Amino acid sequence: MTRPIGRRASPAVCTADCIADSAGGITFDITDAARPGATLVLRRRAGRTDGAHGGGDDEVRLPLTGPATASGAGRARLRAVLPSTVELAEGHWDIFTGASGDQPVRPGIRDVRALIDRVPGTGPVAARVPYPTADGLLALRTWLRAPHAEAGTVRCEPAGMSVEGVLYGAGLGEHARAEARLRGGDRTHRVAVTGRGGVFAFTLPYGPLAEGPGGPDGPDGESRYWDLWLLPVPDAAGIRISRILDDIWDKRAIHVYPAHGVSPAHGTDGWLAAPGYTHDNDFCVRLDPAPAPVPAPTSTPTR
Repeated sequence: MTRPIGRRASPAVCTADCIADSAGGITFDITDAARPGATLVLRRRAGRTDGAHGGGDDEVRLPLTGPATASGAGRARLRAVLPSTVELAEGHWDIFTGASGDQPVRPGIRDVRALIDRVPGTGPVAARVPYPTADGLLALRTWLRAPHAEAGTVRCEPAGMSVEGVLYGAGLGEHARAEARLRGGDRTHRVAVTGRGGVFAFTLPYGPLAEGPGGPDGPDGESRYWDLWLLPVPDAAGIRISRILDDIWDKRAIHVYPAHGVSPAHGTDGWLAAPGYTHDNDFCVRLDPAPAPVPAPTSTPTR
């Protein structure tokens, strides 16, 4: 769960129901915000995703109009609409209301069914998912990728994994490759990609990822992370392989794949390898030192 950063101390007094549409728009129905000239404020949070993709303003103000409906308790409800045509830079956006735009908003009903298996249109791929923060407030997770490689089916085998996906905004060349890049290092490993049009597939063995200096018992015996990129042509800069076209804002604890020990044939057994996702829903492979085997108990001879 992502914890908000830089929230004001004012308590939340409004509740927002959210409805997402398949084009990427979000409708907010706000309870207890019926004041003249009220606005809904989206403010981008500084942090790890700051400046990652996209630009533009870090604050967006949406007019609240209505009343949209009346709640069961008779409280007024206003409506704000975030159209899919409004570009939001990638990151986490905290949501506020009030005359000065400093009143946090609580999440109500979040209808995000339209985001499941969404097929984006032309242009940059934009994804937006409203979610509850660890503090019980409403926020919006956004992605903006151009081009974008969407991970699909992942099959895990003892020796490696096979991945299928779809490429948006670029063409797949004859000699396309998938590249694993060691996070915090300069090592890479490439494998061939097959596919036609925007559909791609590749198989990545775990063995080469576990090789190299050090080992699970050495001074660098910590977890290794390999980030996965798609190269439509061999000399391309690379397109980050991610999974953002659904309703899950943080997949780390949701999409959990089985881990397998690296084959001793590669000379570096002692690692457990498993695919997974980062806090940004980018695809990666994690290698953890395998637990040391428990020695069998030694029997004590009896007299």
